[in-house]
Amino acid sequence: MVARKAPEPVPAAWNDTRVADWVRGAVHYQFAAQAQLTPHAVAVRSVGGETLTYRQLDEHANRLAHHLIEDGVGPEDLVAVLQEKTPDLIVSILAVLKAGAAYLPLHHGYPGQRTEAILARAGARVLLADRAMAAQGLPRAVPSIVVDDCPRILRHATTEPEIPVHPAQLAYVMFTSGSTGEPKGVAIAHGEITEFAYDRMFDPARHTSVLMAAPYAFDGSTYELWVPLLHGGQVVLPPPGKVDVQVYARVIAEEGITGVLLTAGLFRVIAEEAPECFARVQEVMTGGDVISPTAVERIQRACPDTVVRATYGPTETTLFATQATLPRDVSFDAGGVPMGRGLDNTRLHVLDDKLNPVGIGEEGSLYIAGAGLARGYLGRSELTAERFLANPFDGPGERMYATGDRVRWNEDGLLEFIGRSDDQVKIRGYRIEPREVEHVLAEAGGLAQVSVVARPGAQPGDEKSLAAYVVAEGELDMQALKEQAAARLPEYMVPAAYVLLEALPLTDNGKVDYRALPPPEAHSDPLGRGPRTPREEVLCQLFAEVLSMESVSIDDSFFEKGGHSLLATRLASRVRTVLGLDLPIRYLLEAPTVAGIVELLDADGESESGLGPVLTLRGAGRKAPVFCFHPGGGLAWCYSALLTHIPRGHPVFGVQAQGLDGAEELPRTLEEMAQTYAKRVRELHPSGPYALVGWSFGGLVAQAVAVQLQQDGHDVALLALLDAGREDTTVNRSPGQRELLAQVFEGIDAFAGEPGEGELPLSRVREILAEEGSVLAGLDEDTITHLITITANNLKLGDESVQQRFHGDLLFFEPEGDATESRRPRDFWTAWITGEIDGRTVPFTHRELLTPQALEVIGPVVAQSLKELT
Repeated sequence: MVARKAPEPVPAAWNDTRVADWVRGAVHYQFAAQAQLTPHAVAVRSVGGETLTYRQLDEHANRLAHHLIEDGVGPEDLVAVLQEKTPDLIVSILAVLKAGAAYLPLHHGYPGQRTEAILARAGARVLLADRAMAAQGLPRAVPSIVVDDCPRILRHATTEPEIPVHPAQLAYVMFTSGSTGEPKGVAIAHGEITEFAYDRMFDPARHTSVLMAAPYAFDGSTYELWVPLLHGGQVVLPPPGKVDVQVYARVIAEEGITGVLLTAGLFRVIAEEAPECFARVQEVMTGGDVISPTAVERIQRACPDTVVRATYGPTETTLFATQATLPRDVSFDAGGVPMGRGLDNTRLHVLDDKLNPVGIGEEGSLYIAGAGLARGYLGRSELTAERFLANPFDGPGERMYATGDRVRWNEDGLLEFIGRSDDQVKIRGYRIEPREVEHVLAEAGGLAQVSVVARPGAQPGDEKSLAAYVVAEGELDMQALKEQAAARLPEYMVPAAYVLLEALPLTDNGKVDYRALPPPEAHSDPLGRGPRTPREEVLCQLFAEVLSMESVSIDDSFFEKGGHSLLATRLASRVRTVLGLDLPIRYLLEAPTVAGIVELLDADGESESGLGPVLTLRGAGRKAPVFCFHPGGGLAWCYSALLTHIPRGHPVFGVQAQGLDGAEELPRTLEEMAQTYAKRVRELHPSGPYALVGWSFGGLVAQAVAVQLQQDGHDVALLALLDAGREDTTVNRSPGQRELLAQVFEGIDAFAGEPGEGELPLSRVREILAEEGSVLAGLDEDTITHLITITANNLKLGDESVQQRFHGDLLFFEPEGDATESRRPRDFWTAWITGEIDGRTVPFTHRELLTPQALEVIGPVVAQSLKELT
């Protein structure tokens, strides 16, 4: 037996972060010193609103501090803050510190019960609110001061209160999710904030203008407030109201932001939507969850002068404990984006189960010691002792915090994240204890068992979401259970899916077998209408994509299926990219279903029946337009799934058959049809270059239109055909109604299998379409009749037509298995294409070539060909 080689020990230098001249003063002392240096510099600026200089902020805060002291607020008292993001908020927070007290930030999105519970546990002395919050109703648990509607404050002096404050004194308490069914308050001292704000990772020149993107009730605000304010920079507050990704991107790009901290989820969405917005930003930091390497690369590519920094740290370590400047042109696929190395005076210990250090590359639990460590959990001495342990490595009296994160050192001296040793999760940057959610659901009653777990997204890097698995004691009111969760929990902690089971699966030792829990989609409501138009079909695809689901109906609520504000912004971005439509977030709030959104779009003049001569799949864009030509059935709806693969900027149209209204004469030859369609193309876009796509009979049409456009002097830059040729058009010169229906409604075999002989009643045809879940189930009987006639004519034209030569290249996709030693489907085109034929074989049948699965293979090839045109 070969002995296992001992791991290489971690060099002591990797953990030597000592800095002798670190700053441990009280926060407001350091601010007052800065105000003396730069009294006229702008300290706080609200986009489109009020600004405060350092002197004004100092004096306003002094007045409010004197008012608090007069009302009996003293050292270590907790003062709650519940306000909008305005300069008054910054005044209130600073005033609390000047009064010797500690601030307790509250999130305005918390349900009332949670806010009341936090105030009661914290024992807050008073609540500082503003008129906006007062109008919504304030908690009754503590007396309130409405800071922008209290004339008494203005009577106080603007001089600094003479309240001595030690660096070890409490500065703030932030509440996070707790495993015992209630949130827990993390207590942070002044010295921890100033140590953090003066860390060497913060070059003041890079953080002169910092956007306050995080909710101030979460630890990201520690950077956004104190790094700029203690260095002479300015805090930039976003505009009032709902702030989505587009607003953030615009503010970052236009307001001179130099430093910004974003959760990994928001970082990813902005990277997808507007990576160029960081062009003038000196440094963008991200963390709070697994960071998308693709998002990092997009921003680095779009903004080569911007530093991207990965950060990591729980609330118990003030904010960051590690950081890493991410190099360019480096793939992070193997170990993911690294967590980095420790901040100044922060020590990182990776230990085994017996608290012994592990070597390089060995997995262990992360313990953090040194600067930034919280005092503990407010009023929870037992929990504090459980997580803040005696530190045997760094000297007498030192403590270390047990993070619960499993990590390893890599060869470069950087930490890499592996996973959790418990079930704590991060959702959209927020730390969540699933046990707290379980407690809340159990208190609703009616449950024998409940288990809440985080489910991964459909794609790597997608946001996780919570799923609640419940076992009922009897009859269960699922809606009441959901309402209980919404009333007691913050929005980001409310489960996105609820699954009712007969029993929770168990392991051999009687614990919940989390691996055996079924995916929520397997228990989703099968009811709900399918899409009725191409636009609805695309919207359903985008809903499913953003929600990480296989499919959704047009009646599924975005928010009940797990949507939230960040995903809503991402959905709006995808709709803009794919359909070229602006989807206001208010549409999702007013009518959060595909059916509801389409109704609102129709009311705004964006109606699309899907039965016109041209189907506008995406109308906006200045790049080469893409025209997709109908197959034998006459409708171009089948191309809707291709739309998600066409790069942004390319308008996309489906060209549909003449005669859908029953009034137009049908073309007598393929050449006549091509002339009509070429005219439609030029009416929409008078000049090329054009990209033409055709499947089956539509391929014959696309090639004929390409010839016609060339003869008219226009450039066809891309011709892409999907299994098209003479053999694909017909084998029966006189097909009956049932055979024609199978051609009209590709993929539905039920017409041939219907009992009886002869023609099917059109009412039964509609029933079959509905039973099969066809997107065409809403067609009326007249339209079905016209489609049967059109299909019969198209089969005849395909049988009789003679192609002409197209002078250019061909991109051709053929099904796997159709080729023989003597013939391949693409060979038909060698006589009619003068350029190269780029043949691609795909593992799908003829019928499957426009399914989402096949287009995952075909779509990127077409997209790459389009990119090469620009």
